[in-house]
Amino acid sequence: MADFGFLNIHKPDGMTSHDVVVILRKKLNIRKIGHSGTLDPFAEGVLVIAISSATRLIRFLPETKAYEAIVDLSKTTDTDDLTGETLEVFNRNADDLDIETIKASLSKMTGEFEQLPPLYSAIKINGKKLYEMMRAGENLSLHDVQFRKVKVDQIKVLDYKYPLLHLEIKCQAGFYVRSLARDLGGHLIKLIRTESNGLKIASSYKLEDISKETFSEYLLEPSSVITIPRLQFNKDDSLGLQQGKFISYNNSSKIASELIQCIGESGEYLGVAAFSDADSGTLIKPQVII
Repeated sequence: MADFGFLNIHKPDGMTSHDVVVILRKKLNIRKIGHSGTLDPFAEGVLVIAISSATRLIRFLPETKAYEAIVDLSKTTDTDDLTGETLEVFNRNADDLDIETIKASLSKMTGEFEQLPPLYSAIKINGKKLYEMMRAGENLSLHDVQFRKVKVDQIKVLDYKYPLLHLEIKCQAGFYVRSLARDLGGHLIKLIRTESNGLKIASSYKLEDISKETFSEYLLEPSSVITIPRLQFNKDDSLGLQQGKFISYNNSSKIASELIQCIGESGEYLGVAAFSDADSGTLIKPQVII
């Protein structure tokens, strides 16, 4: 069986997230590779890569994200970033848009709120991705896009010299930094993802660091990335889980989680299971078994 787990890759700018997957497939000669969340081509930073069976565990990763972003407040673009066509140029200066006004706007983008995704995004309408529809010349506007609930834990202003606003953002999956730039009345010119799924940019690796001979040195065990509680099973119960059987749970100490990571008797990673109540007591029901 091929090694499985996660890689913390520093995606360079100018490359799509899919490009990274294609390169790694060729380098490692492993077909089953995926990533946990797209980064725009102009952006750089943490791209969490799942290797082999770990692709089935992506949905269990923590959803935390962190970014550094630079917003240009002098104009808007159709893509809400520097790659798009100019929509409107503003005749204003620092006095027209002072830091207190900006902070007041940012305060409305903190916590849980409804956000309109960009028109150039992977959001689907009638089964089609928005960016594909836009590039095909379909006449769409933000009125055709539905608001989505997002969560932002913190936005910090690192620097502001009009028209450039430098931000640090901590958020949950689903939040669009390009939408933030648009809603501030500007467009995004720089984006670095400094954290994704709990993995930080300081411990990331460049594509050129990874090779078929050495990639296992960089491979992270699923249990070191997924934050769901772990439970170890004896040999018989491990085999039962691998066969898809429900396992009785008789431990008096209740685990405060609906899901658990299953670890075998010798420390091998089995997968993820869920607690299920039954007339006979609490059962452990396999969800994703590797």
